[in-house]
Amino acid sequence: MRLARALNDVEAKKIQTLVLLGGVFTTLAIWTKLEDPINLSKLFVLVLFGALVLGLLTPTLLGASKTTTGNKKIGLSLVGLFIIALLVSTFATDVKYTAIFGEYHRNNGALSYLAMAILFAGSVVAFSGQSSIRFFKFFAITGFLLTAYGFLQAAGKDPVGWKIDYNPLITTLGNPNFTSAFLGLAGVAILLLAIEAKDRKIQVLYAVGLLANLYILFKSGSIQGLFGFLIGAIIIVITKLWLVNKRFGKVSLILAAIGATPVALAVFNIGPLASKLYQGTLRNRLDYWNAAFAMFKDHPIFGVGIDRFGEYYRQYAVQNQVIQGQITDNAHSVYMQLLSTGGLILFIPYLALIAYVTFAGSKALFKANGNEKLLIAGVFAIWLGTLAVNIVAIDNLGVAVWFWITGGVLVAVSSDKAPQNVASGKVKKSASRSRTNTNASEFPYSNLLAGALGLSVLLILLPNLRASEAVKSLSANTKNLSANAYVAELNKQVLDNQGNSQNLILLADVALRQGEIDLSYKISSRIRELDPRSFYGQYLPALAYEATGKPGDAISFRERLVELDPWNTSNMLQLMKNYIALNEKTKASAIAKKINENYPGSSADLEASTLFAG
Repeated sequence: MRLARALNDVEAKKIQTLVLLGGVFTTLAIWTKLEDPINLSKLFVLVLFGALVLGLLTPTLLGASKTTTGNKKIGLSLVGLFIIALLVSTFATDVKYTAIFGEYHRNNGALSYLAMAILFAGSVVAFSGQSSIRFFKFFAITGFLLTAYGFLQAAGKDPVGWKIDYNPLITTLGNPNFTSAFLGLAGVAILLLAIEAKDRKIQVLYAVGLLANLYILFKSGSIQGLFGFLIGAIIIVITKLWLVNKRFGKVSLILAAIGATPVALAVFNIGPLASKLYQGTLRNRLDYWNAAFAMFKDHPIFGVGIDRFGEYYRQYAVQNQVIQGQITDNAHSVYMQLLSTGGLILFIPYLALIAYVTFAGSKALFKANGNEKLLIAGVFAIWLGTLAVNIVAIDNLGVAVWFWITGGVLVAVSSDKAPQNVASGKVKKSASRSRTNTNASEFPYSNLLAGALGLSVLLILLPNLRASEAVKSLSANTKNLSANAYVAELNKQVLDNQGNSQNLILLADVALRQGEIDLSYKISSRIRELDPRSFYGQYLPALAYEATGKPGDAISFRERLVELDPWNTSNMLQLMKNYIALNEKTKASAIAKKINENYPGSSADLEASTLFAG
């Protein structure tokens, strides 16, 4: 029995299915009983499927240097380099919990990136030109499901009953921007299937589905997905015209280049289309990107830490923001987020990986002929559309998982040189294909390993899910506990979450609202032990001391907040009040002067002058 070998066809198809189901269920996963019903549930599903794929992929990975060649070998090497860099960056991050599991309500930590990198590797190894049509179908089906859910939300018939104060089209992704991004990219997959369908009725069904998909995208109010779809659709249409007649292809390419110019300018509020396409939120993103680059300049090698953007943002935010005092926990650009939080150690391997995938895909697209060319164009179109969306997007797990799967599939189809029929999936096998045709697994231990890794994920992540569910239940007091029983449960949860600073922040807030001041101090102290930079680790005790008439005890926390959030005039005004209460007028005067220097003539400046004069 060979431990290191190529996959046989049965094993390859099993990995394909797990990779694609991992994408589908990560996108669709929600668990309403959790305090974070969107991202935490997606993290669980994503890591579980990543673990299963890793187990089944073991035979090939053990001998990747011999069992893979060309693009696939390079793709696996680069994703391996990214994983190593990710582990180094995680080790260098000050708060390991956040580095591993990710920021609260984001979960873009090492676990999620590791799982997506594994799905990339699985796609590289398991897919080929023959099987990649499944990628389009699974992507399209997921798009149809989100579209159907979008119609329910638009009609006010959402079965989940989310309480949304703005656009209701959050689907299962938690935000209209994410819904737009995903539907735009899924629309590219639907378009490819519609063009290549041989049955006219099937073609019509795809076309209707695409129109429905684009309708919900439009109703989301976000243009992220629109740009992703346009980029992908243009590539597919140009390729199709090129196959019909090269002259048509060349003319369409020139027209696309001419038409793309005013559209690209409009994104930056320039030109005649600006009034239609420009969205003011881009200005907010410029604030975030400036802060991200400032973080990178101060921490160029390792960044500020994996998914630690939020705890550093207040310190690095520009002085005069578009919306003064607005905070964020993400750079709102995948590239700027990784650059600022992972530094060059992580960003260079990431950039090398996406550069190579793009190069391999474009090279294969130019060399391919017939339906093979259109197939590669379809995957390449989704890839480029995602790269463009990622410039202004957060790495939402439900969308990001398809970016990594698409990259792996693109490397796979770029390596497959066999002619094929995209619509039927029939293909003549390549002579260079290095799989055996046995129907039974030659490496049954890979199934056992997959099961063991899956069980490990359950053991690691289920406690997090239970803790999140318990915090939500306690906050809403769904069990209608008496006062004493409530406090007892609160204390129990504090003990259960001693390593989880994110849940402790929630519990400290609950303790304050319940009047358990001493317990809130104790929780805040533990938060600061876990994360000395924690904004809420300083803010909550300051608030508690001030509420109980102890301004002197709050001062040290307010002073620390000035360091962490130097443009926060509300905090500085409260610090002034605390100084004045202790008759420390010199210190109060210094704060008033600082506010005046930062924002002369502002309402905060006038209030500071009034306080000091009083």
